[in-house]
Amino acid sequence: MTGAHARASHAHVGLALAALAPLAACGVARAAQWSIEPQFGLLVNYNSNLLLAPTGELASEGTTLSVDATLKHDTGSTQMDLHPHLDLQRFANDPTLNANNGSLQGSYSTHSERSTFSLGAGYEKASTLVTELSSTGIIDANTRRETTSASVSLGRDFSETQHLDLQGTYANVVYPDGEQAGLVGYRYPVVSLTDTFTVSPRTSWSVGAQADQLKVPQTDYLANDQGLRLTLKHSFSALTSVAMAAGGTNTTVAGTSQHGYVWDLHGTHNSLLTQWDVDISQTLQPSGRGYLVRRNSVSVSASQNVGPRLYATMNLQFVRNSEVAGGPFLDVPRYFSGDAGFDYHVAEHIVVSVTGGYTELEEPGSYQHARGWRAGVNTRWTPVPLTTSR
Repeated sequence: MTGAHARASHAHVGLALAALAPLAACGVARAAQWSIEPQFGLLVNYNSNLLLAPTGELASEGTTLSVDATLKHDTGSTQMDLHPHLDLQRFANDPTLNANNGSLQGSYSTHSERSTFSLGAGYEKASTLVTELSSTGIIDANTRRETTSASVSLGRDFSETQHLDLQGTYANVVYPDGEQAGLVGYRYPVVSLTDTFTVSPRTSWSVGAQADQLKVPQTDYLANDQGLRLTLKHSFSALTSVAMAAGGTNTTVAGTSQHGYVWDLHGTHNSLLTQWDVDISQTLQPSGRGYLVRRNSVSVSASQNVGPRLYATMNLQFVRNSEVAGGPFLDVPRYFSGDAGFDYHVAEHIVVSVTGGYTELEEPGSYQHARGWRAGVNTRWTPVPLTTSR
């Protein structure tokens, strides 16, 4: 990846965030309330196989300092937020993997009695150790993933029971100097139209159409995909809800079309003492190797109060990647990660988490299995948000 590509990526985020400026200025003119919500974190951990290699495992202690803040502006009919985030990662046994991961996200939204409008933009730069383990499996100390994104959404109520949404998103992913490692990046615009019908206060149906295009400038790979999706959302109670979606897709690569299916089952249960979130899905995703991938994913997260200020936690993720159409398949075929531990609320704004975890993946090409375990202590401090009105 040339320096010109990196400069182009920065230019993209500048233009995207600049698009928010006139809207932000309008919000300031009607300013009602500003708030800033900071958060600080310190993770100290040990990983027995940092790179998830099947042989020659690299074990290392690591430290990650996180700084996060959300600046919000709310006038009642308009909302604006700016969200910077920074992670400083350091590893004792391999300093070449040290990384400064950061992102900046911004959004603006406004609503009237029957319509809504929102605009968003963002930029993220992260280590391949963070972005690639469950997809391409490529960990390169000299390569970072840079993502520029933008989104726009228009919504309209046609009646008390019908709502129409038109949405567009765009992602430009580059890996400066990543071609030698096999990472080429891509451009990925998506447009969707969704019509939602409210059947009752607890139940809604929606039907949607989506079109997207994956373009890889370095290899001239081009994939066009269109699909329809039907979604049912139902709340069994104020605590428990489920969303089920299913649809068909038609993907065209190099003049060859392939039909397939996508689906998603998402359930949540949230009470004062217990929180569950379960998601099972099959989707089409772009890969950093420069082609479209079918991804089956299962994720489960849970939190249970087991004592005063003490919560038991669990997070599981299983991913299976497979080829859609065109080119050799070189992504990680299977990936599993699981963590369990405890969150202790030391004070109202301080949480200490002690966790242990296990990760396993099937390596691309050789199909050997790589395994590793980890343990860590994460301290998070979330001060009281600062607010001002004028």
